[in-house]
Amino acid sequence: MSATRRVARNFGWLLSGRGAGALLALAATALMARSLGPGPFGLVILLHTAAQMLRHLCSVKSSEAAIRFGQGLLDRGDGPGQPAPAWLDLIGALFRFDLLIALSAAILAAAGLTFAAQPMGLPAEFANAAWIYVAALVCTATGAAKGALRGLDRYRLLSVQLVAAPALRLAGVAACIALGAPIEWYVMVWGASLLLEHALLLASAAPYLGVAKLGAPIRPALTMQPKLAPFLKAVYWQSNLDMVPRHGATLAVGLLFGAQGAGIYRLARDIAEVVSKPVVLLRQAIFPDLTELWDRDRTAFLSLTWRASAILALVGGAFALAGLGFGADLLALLAGEPFRAGATLLALLLGAAALELGAAPLRPASYAMDRVVDVLILQAGAVALFFTALFATRPWIGLDGAGWAALASSSASLGGMIWLVKRTTRFNEF
Repeated sequence: MSATRRVARNFGWLLSGRGAGALLALAATALMARSLGPGPFGLVILLHTAAQMLRHLCSVKSSEAAIRFGQGLLDRGDGPGQPAPAWLDLIGALFRFDLLIALSAAILAAAGLTFAAQPMGLPAEFANAAWIYVAALVCTATGAAKGALRGLDRYRLLSVQLVAAPALRLAGVAACIALGAPIEWYVMVWGASLLLEHALLLASAAPYLGVAKLGAPIRPALTMQPKLAPFLKAVYWQSNLDMVPRHGATLAVGLLFGAQGAGIYRLARDIAEVVSKPVVLLRQAIFPDLTELWDRDRTAFLSLTWRASAILALVGGAFALAGLGFGADLLALLAGEPFRAGATLLALLLGAAALELGAAPLRPASYAMDRVVDVLILQAGAVALFFTALFATRPWIGLDGAGWAALASSSASLGGMIWLVKRTTRFNEF
């Protein structure tokens, strides 16, 4: 099977799962927003966002390391379908590293709920319900598990996992509405969906994670690859920079415009993410093939990179145009008239999502070319631009400034990535 067809197949599995999951998640978000109203809805969202930020801060993106340094080891096994011992050692070490960091995140969350919930004014019932996030954070040690499944071409399993958690969230929200449940029940539902998402991923990859060797040292397996530690450090900061405009923006909007503003922003962002969700999926599907093509066929490498970028940008642009015409009605239909105020914000976020789609293949291409630090620098500049624009525009255009900030940041990121790929290929002989 050609690289293009394999990427298309794997991307199709991920997209079908993520697409269905995104629609289910959007339905759950819209139902909760309609039931609770912008203020209480925003309060639940801010708590969930804080947990997601903590998860990302305590994650090293070992899935990318499992592909970058494990792909060459994978096919050296003793027979068909038997991964090489060196690959299993690498995945096991990365999993133990993931688990150590996930436990740290859970401890920090527990400390926050114990010592900070009351001073911050959280009701006791609300804080008690939030303890489910501590259990969920323990299960977020999934980087190596995801990398193993991607390396083994088990994208069908990843697709199922992408649907299960949003389905639980939608069912739970519907049950809360039917029972007239208090707000803390919604917190439990959102926390449980996060727990299920990661628990399923761990269960799917369990045979490859070396669970029987949890007490084994981590350092020997990691030091076998001299470039692994610098790669993990760079990708760690990269993942945090990716998280800041997403979850950090929600918290910043809540700080600037209150829980109601955060609720409107989150709903508009969730709709825009139906368009931008394929960004992460394409990176996952295309990275193994780009890694191989950079070493053996750079003409095919460039062809795959630019063709995928152009197609995705066109698709995203079509959705952005649709948002200009129907955004206000869509917001009102999903969550009620109070959310119609986010129409302009939604159109701008859809425009930013279209640019993110166009840039989706460029990051894994840069990783394959060992330009991970350059990508980090570019992304840092884009994030700084986002928050500068967000705070600078607040006095004049209010909440819509978050949309303009996202559009400016995505434009800078896309332009920088195009320049980086072109510059790198220009100085490397074919």
